[in-house]
Formats: sequence, C-alpha cells, structure tokens
Amino acid sequence: MIYKKIILILLFVAVDANTSEVPFYSATYKFESNEISIEGVREFKKIDDGYVMTFNASNLIATMDFVSKFQISSNSIYSQFYDIKIKPKFFNRDQLVKFDYSKNIIESSGRNSWKENIDLNKIVLDPLNAQIMIRTFIKKNIDEFSLNIIDMQQGGIKKYFYELKNIEDCSFDELIYTCYIVERTRDESSRKVKYFLAEELGYMFIKIIDKSPENTNTLELKEILSFG
Repeated sequence: MIYKKIILILLFVAVDANTSEVPFYSATYKFESNEISIEGVREFKKIDDGYVMTFNASNLIATMDFVSKFQISSNSIYSQFYDIKIKPKFFNRDQLVKFDYSKNIIESSGRNSWKENIDLNKIVLDPLNAQIMIRTFIKKNIDEFSLNIIDMQQGGIKKYFYELKNIEDCSFDELIYTCYIVERTRDESSRKVKYFLAEELGYMFIKIIDKSPENTNTLELKEILSFG
C-alpha cells in the first residue's frame, strides 16, 4: 500500500465566511441492501442561493434521485427541502419534505404525507445534510454529539446520538487513510450505523454500514470525481 500525502491546508480552504467547514466533493458510491445494489454519484456543492447535497444512482431496474437543499450560517445547517424520486413509479417511494421557517412548519407530501409544527430554531436536519454536520463535528474533535433528524415516515423529529469509537487505518484505491469510526444510535432502538471518515479527505465518508435486526445497508466509496 502507498501512504497518501496531501497538504491538509488545501483541503480546508473556506469559500466564504459562512461556508461549510468541510470540502465540497463529487464521488461515486455503491449502495447495497437486501433489496437492491446500485451505484451512483453523491455531490456536495454551493449554488447561487445556498448549498445542495445530491445522490443520483441508476441500474437496469431503477433510478434513484435524492436532493437536499439548505443554507449554512455560523457553521449550522438550515434545511429548505429534501426531495426523493424513485423510478419505476411502482416502488412508490417519492417524497418531498419542505421547511417553512415563517410558520415553523415541516410538511411532507408523496409516499408519506404529514405536517408538523416544530421549533425550527432547534436545527432540524434531513438524512443527507446531517452528514455534513457529522463531518464538521469530527473535524472539530468533538467525540460525542447529538442531531435532530426528521422522521420521514411519521413526521416530527428523532434525536440521534453519535460517538467516536475508534481511529484506525483504512484503505481506498490502494491508499491508506486515517479513519475516524463514528457510531450512531437512538434510544429504544437496536439499529446502529457506523461511519468511516477519512481525515486526509476532509472527513469524507469511505464507508457507511447501517445495521438493524431486519436489514443491513452499506454505502461504499468507489471513486472520487472532484474534491475541494
């Protein structure tokens, strides 16, 4: 194996005073579950009126498009919408969640329809942009933290707890990286999610393993298309 040598200063250059603490990127990931195996591109970037995270994947059977749009201010994320589109339509998994800060309402339409009054001052995240906060906290050497993430099925929020479990070497593309292993749990749930974050890549996810008694999902980095 060859040890990666990257000048860390170049990884963490801020785009502006309110930008993300972690670098933008575009990368190919493979998602595998008991139901499907599919490869696609995840991207985190700045746009004219905010930031977006996307995951676009396809195979011979299905197409999956996930979009999270949000603002970043003072190193906190303010969600605007989270959109899921799955084809073919018979999968019936399309869902759009909108955040209305003027009324403190989060509203979902599509597969799961609900409307909730929530104190949005608490910082409520979606499943995609929550990963930006995980990277940010680990970069700041915060070993334990919690995040409020929308409950996509029932509405409202769920509080998840994160803890740094280990720091170890991990490999990607025949290179060795320093990986921070973070575990996510929730009270009264046996589901556990492990995140493998590579320090030399701005704490990009090398792998995510999501385990529950019913299923195991994995998301694994295959190729970095652009970085920083």
